[in-house]
Amino acid sequence: MAIGLEIDRIVDYIQSMETLTISKAKAHLGELADRALQGEPVLIVRKSRLLVLKEYVIPEPIPDRPDGYFADEDSAAELHKLNKLAKHSIRKLVK
Repeated sequence: MAIGLEIDRIVDYIQSMETLTISKAKAHLGELADRALQGEPVLIVRKSRLLVLKEYVIPEPIPDRPDGYFADEDSAAELHKLNKLAKHSIRKLVK
């Protein structure tokens, strides 16, 4: 019955949000955006599908690896051997 409890929790969460139709949301979009930016998610119903208006937080970019980061992984000879094996393992396309 854990699934039933989880569904009940989700339904309670959704019901606690203000729910608007798309036409009502369009008329008050600025106000709804301000509320979403303050952390209050707003639920919008569009053809019996649900949309949530909330602030999007841009994730931190993944840092670039410095030059030579993988330099100590394989020697040039090992890389050449691996590339040679990989070249022969590719199937030839029949023309």
